[in-house]
Amino acid sequence: MSILAILVALSLSPEKRDSLLAETQGNEALWGRMLENSDSERLECIEYLFTTIPRLDRLEMTETALMDHVLGALDSRENLCPDLPDSVFLPFLLDYRMSEEPVTAYRTPLSVFWARELPSAGGAMETAELLREAISGMSVRSREYLGGVAPPLDVLEARAGTPAELRVLFGSSLRALGIPVRPVLAWFQGERGREAGWLEVWSEGSWHPMPLASDSIPADYAGLSMTFAGDGCTVAGYVPAGTVIVLPPDTSAGDFMIWLSVEAPGRLIPLDWLEIGATEVSRLELGGGRYLVQVSSRLENGTVRLWTKWLELAPGAEITVDVSELVGADS
Repeated sequence: MSILAILVALSLSPEKRDSLLAETQGNEALWGRMLENSDSERLECIEYLFTTIPRLDRLEMTETALMDHVLGALDSRENLCPDLPDSVFLPFLLDYRMSEEPVTAYRTPLSVFWARELPSAGGAMETAELLREAISGMSVRSREYLGGVAPPLDVLEARAGTPAELRVLFGSSLRALGIPVRPVLAWFQGERGREAGWLEVWSEGSWHPMPLASDSIPADYAGLSMTFAGDGCTVAGYVPAGTVIVLPPDTSAGDFMIWLSVEAPGRLIPLDWLEIGATEVSRLELGGGRYLVQVSSRLENGTVRLWTKWLELAPGAEITVDVSELVGADS
């Protein structure tokens, strides 16, 4: 689903509000009060967060954190990017989360800190480059923070973090300075095959990749199979792409699951975010390389059948996979 479609679907009806408040027992008074006492743009922001953030975040949210993000984001849009569309503003400037870090009020302290530490910059990309240089100079830790990903202010204080934590600090700092940013999930294949991530910065109407040194991204994104950044799976703008067309099986033969994997040293990595329907044609834009098509079905006796087929996809090429033929050839 596109970002615009998600925004249209998020209108908060009284029934939906009451249902979400009932699921937020222990912190429903805060949300009820903030929804009741806010209007206009502030209410739009609070409703967006209330309906999109995880339930645990709703339970852990404080008024200080909520107002830090809402007022900080609105102030940034008013003073720095008044023409920013809601489809970018709400999920990529207002939203506070980069990964699995705790809910904290970080915008005000981070904006104050970087305003003092960074030289004046001309625009979003210049500011992002200065931030990237500063954060790339911090120490990289391999040991994870106790319980998950450390919050950005803890990473800043330690001047150290795991690659994911440094990325959290980078993204949180960009949003604190009024620059929309979105996390990118990526899958590489081959000798350096792995799941990876970096950030993209919004500037002059488009997204620009901004990986940190600690993200360890191969030169020219060599081996990139797929990325996911909030608007679907693609490799556009990173590497030349090919197309895999998956024709669905005959559903009368049973229920099927279809997925693709890529090779990495010693293992296969499933392309988890690919949406391959078992009842409709799927067009998949992927980087060049080898892909394993996997199809599974549970038979009436409980046995699970698995069919596989390797594909070699060249940039610019189009390959069609007929799942019915794949399944029928092994029947």
